[in-house]
Amino acid sequence: MKILATAVVFTALAGACYAQNSDSGPIVGLAALAAAQDQDQAEAAAAQAAEEQARAQAEARAEAQQAAVERRAAAQQAAANAEAEADKQRNEKYQDKLRDINLERQQIDLEKEQTDVNRENDIINAQLKAQNAQTDVTQSQADAARTLAQGQATAEVTEAQGDKTLDSDVGAAVVTRAQGAATLDTDKGKADVKKAGGFLNNSAGGS
Repeated sequence: MKILATAVVFTALAGACYAQNSDSGPIVGLAALAAAQDQDQAEAAAAQAAEEQARAQAEARAEAQQAAVERRAAAQQAAANAEAEADKQRNEKYQDKLRDINLERQQIDLEKEQTDVNRENDIINAQLKAQNAQTDVTQSQADAARTLAQGQATAEVTEAQGDKTLDSDVGAAVVTRAQGAATLDTDKGKADVKKAGGFLNNSAGGS
């Protein structure tokens, strides 16, 4: 398009130069041709500069759009990461809360079991104390009964020994009395015999 316009301009200038007089014609034609070439070069340079500027602007717009897309993508990714991290934190907090609840529940169960064990131990200890107390009472009663029986037996033995001693003393007294009576009778008999002997002697002497 630009080459065609340059050719048209060149043809027109060449015709104008040919129409002029022979003295000034070649000079004017060459000047017009040079001017046309300069104009073409200027237009070509301007077109190239405009094209390069347009291309640079297009590249800048593309880069800006790409940067905007990347920024949006990065923002979306950052938001997604933040949401994921928030979900993770919430999940961790939830898990921590569940662990705390489970630990508290286990602690309560252990304390309840310990309370039950302590209660059972208290019941067993109370039963053992009651049994020991009953055993002590039974033992005390047995000891008292044994002591009473031993005392009664001792009293009976002592009483029996006393009765036996009394019987022995009574028997000894009876024997002594009997012996004394026998001795008295013997002495009396001797006295009677003696008296009788003396009576006989006296009778014999009187004769």
